[in-house]
Amino acid sequence: MPGAYLIHVDPPSGYGDPDGMARYARNVGAIVASFGGAYHTRHKAVRVLEGLWTPEFITLIEFPSMDKLRQFYDSAEYRPWLELRKNAGDGSLVVFDGSRSPDDFDV
Repeated sequence: MPGAYLIHVDPPSGYGDPDGMARYARNVGAIVASFGGAYHTRHKAVRVLEGLWTPEFITLIEFPSMDKLRQFYDSAEYRPWLELRKNAGDGSLVVFDGSRSPDDFDV
C-alpha cells in the first residue's frame, strides 16, 4: 500500500515564537512515530530548480497511509503542538498519497 506524505514549508519570515518551536521540535517526533510516521528530512534548506515557489526550509514526513496521517494530524496528542505551530508563523502544509509503483500512477 502506498504511503502518504506531509510537507511543511516554514514561514518565509521565520517563526514568531522560536522557543516554542524548539519545544515543538523536541516533542513532536515521538508523536509522529507513534502514528507510524518517519521523517525523511527535517527543516532542510531548499533549492528551487524551476518555477516561482520560494520556500526556504521544508520538513517531509512519511506515514503508512493517509488514514494514519490524518489520525496524527487530528489527534489529541498533536493538537497543542499544532496550535503552537500555527500561532508561531504562517507556514504551509500539504499532504498527498504516495506511490511505490509505476502501476499506481494516474496518466
